[in-house]
Amino acid sequence: MAELDAVTDPQDAIRLVAGRLLDTRLDELVHQAVDRLRADEPEYATSEVSRADLVNMMRRTLALALTRAAGRPIPAAIADAAAEAGRVRARQRLPLPALLHAFRIDLRILWEAVIDEGRKVGLTANESFVESSVLLWEAVERNTAEMVDAYRGTEHDMALHLDELRHAAFERLIGSGEGDPAAAREAAKRLDLPLAEPTLVVVAEDVPHQHDAGRITATRLRSLGLAHYQAWRPDELYILAALGGRRIDEVLPAVGALDAWRCGAFVADGLAGVAQAVRLARAVIRAMPGPGLRLLNTSWLATLANVDSELGGVLARDVLGKVLALPEHERAAMLETLETYLDGDGSLPEVAAKLYRHRNTIRNRLQSLERITGLQLSRPRDLATVALAVAWLRGSAGRELTED
Repeated sequence: MAELDAVTDPQDAIRLVAGRLLDTRLDELVHQAVDRLRADEPEYATSEVSRADLVNMMRRTLALALTRAAGRPIPAAIADAAAEAGRVRARQRLPLPALLHAFRIDLRILWEAVIDEGRKVGLTANESFVESSVLLWEAVERNTAEMVDAYRGTEHDMALHLDELRHAAFERLIGSGEGDPAAAREAAKRLDLPLAEPTLVVVAEDVPHQHDAGRITATRLRSLGLAHYQAWRPDELYILAALGGRRIDEVLPAVGALDAWRCGAFVADGLAGVAQAVRLARAVIRAMPGPGLRLLNTSWLATLANVDSELGGVLARDVLGKVLALPEHERAAMLETLETYLDGDGSLPEVAAKLYRHRNTIRNRLQSLERITGLQLSRPRDLATVALAVAWLRGSAGRELTED
């Protein structure tokens, strides 16, 4: 350390000490840092990171920090050491706080070594020498910043890759899952969903991509402790939620944030039934006149009438075409009476009370409808035919017809 005798600038002294540590004590410092890290940081102590791996990584990051503190040109072999540590540990899924702890240990080991070297030649009595050791802190801090950027970048890339794998598994599930057991098994693995548990499948139409309603729904499902997955496609949001032994009426409020859009839902027996459930949920949507959430088993009639829109339209025009041709006021009054009658128990007093009309008025309207259509509402087959026609008219396509 004779060269320190002629040094008057404390920062130059720090640089010389850092260079001496790099040239003569690097291996010693590396093993000290590894021992301390394995003793102090539980994540490293229980991880699969080997001692040899730690020694190699510590040697490179400590060499980079000392080279920077010494003010020397950085060799290409270690220029990327801190960033490489971030990338490698992210791929090993070591938590970032544990890695930051490792870099703090680097600083502590180097600090202690610099003070020790300074003490040997009496420099520690000089306050300027100790203050100038900020050069060492800056070197380790730069290492740390490079490590964190690389760690987060790798973590982001890994998340994107995982999202791609998950979405691919979902697409395969809804495309061929019911005829491909392997697709259901892969979806169970990728989407973290049980393979054979009853699963609520919700399809919501026209929800904007990444809308808050999706986040709110996910939060509510998570609060119920339910495994779930959601995915956006160009014009639809899909929710899969394993019921976990809960009743459907306990789970439906969790998707209430989607009520602003038309949503169809069906409970699949397991992931193998999701593709069919998606088709059925879409069929429910076609039967809906406006926003809201409907289960298939609460809207069988409307769904059946709208599952084939062309056929439903032909049925409605054939059965109710003459009613639809009436003047607007007369047509509206007759359809309102018919819909109310079908929604209730077939009681004239009930219909009259709901519409604030005399029961004779209601009777006359229904008799006129029977005369115009040639069907008898008291005959089950005719009643079912009329009910299907009205159900189609209430759907989105039928609404367009009655509003023309």
